[in-house]
Amino acid sequence: MPKFINKSSKGVAGSDPTHVDTDYPMFRLGDVHLIYAEAVLRGSSGGSRSEALRLINMLRERAYGNQNGNIVDSELTLPFILDERVRELYWEGIRRIDLVRFDQFTDKGIWPWKDNIKVGRVT
Repeated sequence: MPKFINKSSKGVAGSDPTHVDTDYPMFRLGDVHLIYAEAVLRGSSGGSRSEALRLINMLRERAYGNQNGNIVDSELTLPFILDERVRELYWEGIRRIDLVRFDQFTDKGIWPWKDNIKVGRVT
């Protein structure tokens, strides 16, 4: 799945046609929006559910190009946030951390080839 393109901010092609010249983003605004929403859902007193919903829908409007992917308040749940994190942050190397934090790393979120067994193994 192509995540990054080898072009400058002005659209100029990179120096190597086989490798991307762009830097790896370490922290993105989309991640911040998802962190905010997760914190609110986990009981943080420093934010609001309505703001969390607004931030999540901002991400989805960017992704969909319109409001067709927007969610309503009742859909804003921790399982939704975990799923949205994988959609938004695909190939950015944080899935394991998310699964651990959401208590999905072992029997609830087993991945293929865990412990070198094709169907995975619960530890």
